[in-house]
Amino acid sequence: MTNDDFIMGLPRRPRMGDASQGAIVGAIALGILTGGWGGALVGGLAGSALANQRQPLEMAVREHFNSRRYDVMFYYPAPRAIKVTFRYGPRDYWTVESALPDNLQLSPEDTADWLYGNLVRVQLPKLLPQLKRAS
Repeated sequence: MTNDDFIMGLPRRPRMGDASQGAIVGAIALGILTGGWGGALVGGLAGSALANQRQPLEMAVREHFNSRRYDVMFYYPAPRAIKVTFRYGPRDYWTVESALPDNLQLSPEDTADWLYGNLVRVQLPKLLPQLKRAS
């Protein structure tokens, strides 16, 4: 990882090229549904150019939770915050939130990166001990 992979000490969203096979197949399927086979072909051709772009915030969050075997049930975006309700057991749900402080003024891309990094590196780790006690 380089300094370009961090914002204010927090990890930025992963690049599209780092997405799981399931996420990539899902994106192709969405292309087919919205634009037919032509949409999927254009999407495939543009794939190499897009591989270096950051994943959309929701995709990055869902990938992170899936990698930890938590099912994202609801994703609530806001201009300066995100809230995620996820399942961590058969009937166990919890909500975690990341909110950009008022004193930070960032571009939309940097805001998405900061929200992702804060969620996965600060907010979720603070929450995990509570989940273990609640189980």
